[in-house]
Amino acid sequence: MRQGSFGRLLVAAFSAATVLVGGGASALAKEVPAAQPRLVTITIPAPHGEIPQQWLPYSGPPRANVLLPAGYDPDRRYPLVAALNGLNCSYSWWEQWKLADPLAALGAIVVMPEGASGWYSDWWNGGQRGSPSWETYELDTVLPTILHRYPIRTERRYHALVGISMGGMGATYLGGRLPGFFGSVATLSGFVDPQYYAPLPAVAMGVLASAPLEGDYRLLPVEGPPYGFYMRGHNPTRLVANLRQTRVFESTGNGAPSPVAAYNTPGSELEGIVIYPTSQRFHNAAVAAGLDITYQPHTGGHDIPDFLAEVEALAKWDPFAPVITHPQSWTNDTVATHGQLWDVGYRFAQPPTKVVQFSRTMDRLSISEAGSDVTITTTAGCTIHTSTPATVRIPRDSCEHSA
Repeated sequence: MRQGSFGRLLVAAFSAATVLVGGGASALAKEVPAAQPRLVTITIPAPHGEIPQQWLPYSGPPRANVLLPAGYDPDRRYPLVAALNGLNCSYSWWEQWKLADPLAALGAIVVMPEGASGWYSDWWNGGQRGSPSWETYELDTVLPTILHRYPIRTERRYHALVGISMGGMGATYLGGRLPGFFGSVATLSGFVDPQYYAPLPAVAMGVLASAPLEGDYRLLPVEGPPYGFYMRGHNPTRLVANLRQTRVFESTGNGAPSPVAAYNTPGSELEGIVIYPTSQRFHNAAVAAGLDITYQPHTGGHDIPDFLAEVEALAKWDPFAPVITHPQSWTNDTVATHGQLWDVGYRFAQPPTKVVQFSRTMDRLSISEAGSDVTITTTAGCTIHTSTPATVRIPRDSCEHSA
């Protein structure tokens, strides 16, 4: 197929996704007997300027649906599943289409935060970054709010991050941003390689997020230039090594008519043209990097019945199986301004100008060139300021360090 023809199909398929994946009105809290799972809707306000009102499909602060397990007891601790919505959807999408129902059997608290059509990224905005700041909102506001409000088990194995379509991209990316917290990550029909025919998704991501309608007329507002460092630093396929100590579940249709769908839809075309090949690329990269990955390709398209079948398969896989808790060595690539990598926190004085690699071996932490100084903090209370590149010692007992 010529690239021009592929491009037309890709844009058409992406456009179809905004209809097929999208949901309708927001879910409301439901009063049901305590012996049954119970859905509540909460608000999780974003810090000023992080998620401006125009990026939300409703008035007021961002919301989240929380599915409490049957017999919920606030004096007990529960596993956590964070479920990310797809493109042209909202926090209510999982409940609207009953996609969270198979997860109820896990006995976990299932949180479905607002992701709108923000691609789970802090937008590039011509290099200014920032607003809307979806990845910062999810990691720095949503997650701490949930951990403060609900009794979540502390062990890493009991924290799972799941996403469908755009949410699959978010889960595989954000899971790598916080590897010491999420033990399992799942992408279901996920768009996990935005650099597949990169110039087309780079433009489409802003258009499909309705950026022009909201007054953002930049050509590449979300991830910047298609082959630039910021796009690479948000590409789950390029960042698979960030998940080397994480269990990964990956499922995708191949675009052929599905036995679980009542009829073939344009979503099958989307799945076959975009989702399946990007999933293949992600899987191949994951295998090459030595990830613990379960891959389940299947007949089917980009539609609700196939999404539901994928969630059911995920629940059977068991997202709470044992995982590594204290790796002796790890690497993590990032373009984020700050974050937490296992027992090490980091904050750059200025936004990185390239993909930065953190590499830990025993008590030595190496940081590649970032175009900025960085402050390292440890869970033991130590603070280290250094230029980059650098190699520093992470002390175990004393907060003294050596380069």
